[in-house]
Amino acid sequence: MLRWLFAGMAATVILVAAAAWSLKPAPASLTALPPAKPSIAFAPSLSGTAADGEIAQGKGDLQLNQALLMRFDYYLSATGERPLADIMAQISRDLDHELNPGAAKEARRILAQYLQFKRALAELAKNPALDGQALDTIRLRLTAIQDTRSRFFSRQEIAALFGEDDQQDNLLLERLAISQNTRLSTAQRAQKLAALDAQLSPAAQQARAELVQHLTLAARIDTARQAGASAGQLHQIRSQSLGEDAANRLAALDKEESQWQSKIETYLAARNNALSTLPLADQNTAIQKLRDQYFSVQEQKRLGAFE
Repeated sequence: MLRWLFAGMAATVILVAAAAWSLKPAPASLTALPPAKPSIAFAPSLSGTAADGEIAQGKGDLQLNQALLMRFDYYLSATGERPLADIMAQISRDLDHELNPGAAKEARRILAQYLQFKRALAELAKNPALDGQALDTIRLRLTAIQDTRSRFFSRQEIAALFGEDDQQDNLLLERLAISQNTRLSTAQRAQKLAALDAQLSPAAQQARAELVQHLTLAARIDTARQAGASAGQLHQIRSQSLGEDAANRLAALDKEESQWQSKIETYLAARNNALSTLPLADQNTAIQKLRDQYFSVQEQKRLGAFE
């Protein structure tokens, strides 16, 4: 469900990610072929999954909705595991498989704008004024996201692609405001929250409950890590909430991330030493040798974010 989010900004994750869980099925009048399925997993992290988002066209035109962005994000989530060129090629294959040529061309235009938007969000995330959990800061952050979005999409495109996001964001902001209102009693707070939930469809209420469960688990894991919990303790917390299979997959991802961070730290230390001790003319050659020593060709494409 991680879509066009600020890395590390938990409150924005709460506001934006909710929309991924409230997607309505496409109307029956729209036509869509089954998603193109690669014979093997596109990336290790996508093993055992099917492509998110049903791409549809009505009367020959591309149907703009959240499902289209979900398909983009499914493959973009493999950034770092696969080169961006491979990701774009796979998305293009899906579009050609599921849409007519005109609609596929339009979808590729939306994809290009979406990538520009995500890059702009990454720059926006560096603004310290937008970092924080206070309600006013969250509102400021959401406004900044929406302003950035308007640079890349028309009003009509925003309504189609992000309209449900905005509805969910507004509801979640209202929930946060109620939850943080110290002038309300516990009973009054519960009453107002229930009234908000009543505005949601049954499917959206179920989706919100699943989102809350996911975020609550993430918060528990983060707290446990800060308290020095062992891998076994983290596994127990996850298995109680998600089941043994999911807990095992997350434990494997934890191990991979730990190994990656360890390699990064070792490499950066050696790189800094080379930069401080070698003549300028020898530095590039020495650094490339270090890259080859510690990382595969594919992994080296991820180093730009750390150097």
